[in-house]
Amino acid sequence: KGEVKVLTERLKCEEDKLHSVGLTSEARVNELEDLIRQGEHERRKMHNIIQELRGNVRVFARIRPFLPGEKNTDSITPLGETSLRLSKPNNPEREYKFSFDRVFAPNEGQ
Repeated sequence: KGEVKVLTERLKCEEDKLHSVGLTSEARVNELEDLIRQGEHERRKMHNIIQELRGNVRVFARIRPFLPGEKNTDSITPLGETSLRLSKPNNPEREYKFSFDRVFAPNEGQ
């Protein structure tokens, strides 16, 4: 009976240790989860700042009308509201296309 009592007490001690380790582990897991949440919040904040900085830069192109006396070579042609084509007057098969946030044609006012 004495040996059973010792083993029962030892088992109770081990259970108490496991319980305290479990509580300590649970507290550590909660700490780490809080740290992850804080990191995620900071990451979202930085992502929003980056997106805002990217989004605040707008590029517009305005093709000015030809002045009196200038030769109309049609080297710059709007292809829609957001793109234009640039070609060399002496080499029309060589052309370049550009995209912008908005392209204003020569006939549009300021």
